[in-house]
Order: sequence, then C-alpha cells, then structure tokens
Amino acid sequence: MLADGGLADFDPPSSDATRIAGIGWRASGDCQLFTISFATEDGAPATTPPALSARLLRTAGVLRVETSATNSVVADQLVESGPVERIFVPVTEEGTRFVDLVLGGPVVARARLQTSPARVEIELQPGGPELIGHPLMTGRLVVVEPGSAAVASSVLDVTGYSTGDSATFDLTINRGGQPLVETALETRESPGVWSAFNVMIQVGVDAYDTLQVVDENGSVVAAIPFSR
Repeated sequence: MLADGGLADFDPPSSDATRIAGIGWRASGDCQLFTISFATEDGAPATTPPALSARLLRTAGVLRVETSATNSVVADQLVESGPVERIFVPVTEEGTRFVDLVLGGPVVARARLQTSPARVEIELQPGGPELIGHPLMTGRLVVVEPGSAAVASSVLDVTGYSTGDSATFDLTINRGGQPLVETALETRESPGVWSAFNVMIQVGVDAYDTLQVVDENGSVVAAIPFSR
C-alpha cells in the first residue's frame, strides 16, 4: 500500500465503459474497500474499465480516480464511516468524470482493476504520515487544492468544483491580512452536477500566508493558510 502518489494507470486499447454506474463500499476490520463500477452507453454492465488513473493526493486530503467516462449516475454521496467522509463525482471541462474520495484522516491505499464486469477497487486503511490535508467544502463550492496542508509556492493552482447557479468568487492572496494578488473565479451553472474548475495564480517571490475566497455577497467562504 502507498501513502501518496500514483496507485494505478490504465489505458486499454478499447473499452465499452462510458458511465460510472455506482460506487459501493464495505468494511473489514480497519480496511475499507470501495468499488467503482462502470456501464455501457445502454446501461448494461461494462466488461472493460475505461482509461483511468488513481492517485492519493495527501496534501489535498483526497483519493482521486480520473476516468474517461462521460456520464455518471452518482453526483455525490455521504459515507461518514471509516477513513472516507464523502464522495464527489465532478465533470471536467472536457466532459469526463472523476471520483474524489474525501479522506477524514491519514491512510495508505492500493487500487485493483477488474473486468467482466468492469470495476476498480480501492482499498484503504489507516496509516502513513500524520500530516494530511482536507478540502474546504461548502454547500455549493469545494476547494480541493490548495488543501488545508498547503505549502506556499510562486504559482498557485486553485482547483475544485461547484454546483448550482453560476457565480463569481474573489480569490485574494494575503500576507498579514494585506492583499498581494487578487483574481476572480467564475463557476459554471451546473444544477445537480459538480463542475470542475482550475485557476492559476501567479504570485511571484513575495511571501504570503493565506488564500481567501469571498462570494458575491462579500462573505468569506474559505480562508486557507499556507506554510513555507
């Protein structure tokens, strides 16, 4: 089992899987097994998983499975048992789906691919370094990176997903409560679906300590601290 980084990469020459058909889980002692199953365009169980990669993003606090599937019957699910708190299945700008397992604590993990029927199995158990991040989650906005264990860098990659009406959020890089860089995050209208976003912020060499996210009403949605 691994504590961080890549768990699996799969790029089949062909696949009949076009949608995520379900996500289930079961516990066995300290271990928890998640199964992501796939279906064909007609809804029948697929035989071969789509192209996918599985990664444990420790500083963000998620285990992510990126797939080439273009549809999903699951948008999000509460888990609240074992090491996983919640599951999100956002759609990228290219129309593909990925699965984020939001972690509630430090874990180690491994992934297995299965065929006939097509599925990927993710096994998790407590372990690894104690320091682990966590996404910042609200009812309509999830900021995955930078997570709560973020380290400051000259280029800040802000990623996550949103749902509901389109909106504009102000992203402000602060040092000691004073703004250094400001930019806007514009989210897409996506009722019932989580839509991924990605904003690159050029910070430069100036030291900073906080990313602040403010909604259209002027309310602070998130304040993310950084270490150097």
